[in-house]
Amino acid sequence: MALIGGFAGGIILNEVIAVMSHVLYGGDEDGLKGLKYLPVITSVWCAAILMIWRPRPAFKR
Repeated sequence: MALIGGFAGGIILNEVIAVMSHVLYGGDEDGLKGLKYLPVITSVWCAAILMIWRPRPAFKR
């Protein structure tokens, strides 16, 4: 679920950044070459954060 949520969030963030740069800079998008990898990076980041912060089950002895 973290991969799917991170990918969807990355797509939304990607589009927001692209639209805002187009509005602010008038279509000069030369500095945004790595933006196409943002959904993949955010999905991996969200999955890693979930694995680190997920509550561990208590062991019963």
